Amino acid sequence: MAQQNQPRILGTPPDPYDGSPDKAIAFWNTLANYYAINDGVYTTNAQKVSSALTHFKIGTPGGNWASDLMETALAAQLANYGTWDAFKDAFKKQFIPLASQMEAISKMHSHQMGMKDFATWFQEWSTKARHTRVDETTKMWAFRKNLPTILQQKLLTLSPQPTTLDTLVEKAREFDRNWQIFGRPSGTSTRGRGSSRGNWHGNQNPRIQEIKEEEEEIEIAAIHPRRGKKRSKLTKQERKHCRSNNLCMYCSKPGHIAVNCPIS
Repeated sequence: MAQQNQPRILGTPPDPYDGSPDKAIAFWNTLANYYAINDGVYTTNAQKVSSALTHFKIGTPGGNWASDLMETALAAQLANYGTWDAFKDAFKKQFIPLASQMEAISKMHSHQMGMKDFATWFQEWSTKARHTRVDETTKMWAFRKNLPTILQQKLLTLSPQPTTLDTLVEKAREFDRNWQIFGRPSGTSTRGRGSSRGNWHGNQNPRIQEIKEEEEEIEIAAIHPRRGKKRSKLTKQERKHCRSNNLCMYCSKPGHIAVNCPIS
């Protein structure tokens, strides 16, 4: 009786890992995927773990760690490599410490779009976000926080609001793309909390920014002619507070922008 053909090895194994923390997540994902698609070849925990340990670079911290695990496993009367889940936990504890996750979270919250185009910035930001292992709601909040103010404002006009990160990103991408195609010429002002601009990012010159803020105040006053009876012109501190917390520049409340403020 003819023997059944053995399963064929699929995919490419990861490059030997040297133990670098910044490469740990990418290495593990590649390693896990390689053994997942070849589960018909590596059918036992011992086969998977013992084989996986050969993907560590000899003479490096990663290689030394793998060598220690091999020595321990082979010291038993019957070689014992443990389970794949135990191997995964040991790897992450060794090479993805809590400090690395905290650093990734910090970078996710502080990597602003600034003057970059959306596609370039999002590729960088999403890479940092993937390494945080935080929930989707936290990623959505950080994503909004790092967008230019005017893009944040546009997202606030959506009803209903996006409930997933993918939807939120697509809406922001669409707003950015529409501005690039149909945006106003440089030097014209936008209503509400945004800067006068030819792009999303405003001008960093302090005097020009001052002039733009004065134009913004004039526009708000034109939209709300009785503004002077309600409150005086915002101070720089009040303006900064409103921008930082996504508050209306007219009534200082959340959920809308000055041009749509319900208070007349």
